[in-house]
Amino acid sequence: MKKNIPWIISRRSVLIAALVDFLICTFLYNFIYQYEFEASPNQLVTNTLAFFWIIVSYILGRYEKTRKISFVNISKIFIKSIFLLFLCNFIYLFINWGYPLLFLWNDVIIFNTDLKELGNFFIRSSIYIVIVSTIFQFNFGIINKNIYDQKKDWVFYGTNKKYREIMRETLINRGEIIFWLSNKNNLKSIDINNFQGIIIEDFLLINQQNIDQIFKLKLKGIIIEDLLNWFEKKFHRVPTSLIENKYQLLEKLKSTENNYQIRVKRIGDLLISFLILFLTLPISILISLCIYLEDGGPIIYSQIRTGYKGKKIRIYKFRSMIKNAERTGAQWSNKEDKRITNVGKIIRATRLDELPQIISVIRGQMSLIGPRPERPEIEERLLKTIPYYKFRNILKPGISGWAQVNYPYGSSVDDTKNKLSYDIYYINHISFLLDILILFKTIKTVFNARLNKQNN
Repeated sequence: MKKNIPWIISRRSVLIAALVDFLICTFLYNFIYQYEFEASPNQLVTNTLAFFWIIVSYILGRYEKTRKISFVNISKIFIKSIFLLFLCNFIYLFINWGYPLLFLWNDVIIFNTDLKELGNFFIRSSIYIVIVSTIFQFNFGIINKNIYDQKKDWVFYGTNKKYREIMRETLINRGEIIFWLSNKNNLKSIDINNFQGIIIEDFLLINQQNIDQIFKLKLKGIIIEDLLNWFEKKFHRVPTSLIENKYQLLEKLKSTENNYQIRVKRIGDLLISFLILFLTLPISILISLCIYLEDGGPIIYSQIRTGYKGKKIRIYKFRSMIKNAERTGAQWSNKEDKRITNVGKIIRATRLDELPQIISVIRGQMSLIGPRPERPEIEERLLKTIPYYKFRNILKPGISGWAQVNYPYGSSVDDTKNKLSYDIYYINHISFLLDILILFKTIKTVFNARLNKQNN
């Protein structure tokens, strides 16, 4: 795994917030337990509580930056904390009382005095953790917003044509304004202290005088970045419009042949797939029943998609459209697509329609995380209009991916171009940690699903 990975650096505030939450949970739980029982608690229970706490906090968005102090924002923070408190205690209650009842264990005394004391202790300790954690996260969010988000602009040194392309791409990610300096100008004409650094379009276009000036600025600690690297670090994607030739792309693409990251990825795919298959079995049965009751049509539908190295694979989904929805041929779906059924709106918004693809992951045709596979009929058109599109097939396609968790629903060529920029970034930075991040962001998307945000 590379050092200074951009997606980790940009999320350092989230990592710090999660680490502090972990320390708060473990410290308070241990301290209160030792104070009340004069003994040390089971560290497995302590660490499990802490990990559960930060995972659910991330899904709820408790680590997001506090934009401003208002009644609405404070109310949201309070509601999230209360929900987390009730969720922790509900699970604790189920483990200690519901689980024995569920499996009809006859030797369990429900109103055992020790269990009551432990239950009261857990309630008190979770309340203290919520109070301390909420106060810290609220203040940390404000500090992080006021200090670390106050960044200076960048100087772009290059042609006007490339500058316009950058501005168009940064609008998608709401990037800061970049000051343009023609490659024919002298760098001495600007006060570099007012800027964060210099972005160079092409070092070959710089004259000798400015090369010397750039070298002096570099020695003073001024950041000097080439265009593609800067954009990749800043926005975690690689737009094809900024790629001048295939050699630049080849430098970005990591080798996926006999890569230990790929082997770790495959092991993770199998373990998590079997777990998901087991945990979601009741949900799958419920979805199947709802689909059948709505219109009596088939529950599962299949499509041919382009897979690893361009090979054709068959994927399966829960049917979310009316019967014979594509009798006129293959086409993209859109937000207001009338072919989508009532059940389909729900399962597409929550991505539950993708559950049958777990079978394709187990068979080795797909991965849990990777570029989404496209239909050959549509891909044939995209290959003619989008440069470097076929490079996304260098990896196994995934059920979810970096593009899916970072870019909203879209059904146009421009949307596909933007998604491709995220796919290229993912291929370059593929790692177990990045897959875990995407998995958590996918879960967050499911829990925060809105019916007006359907996914392809």
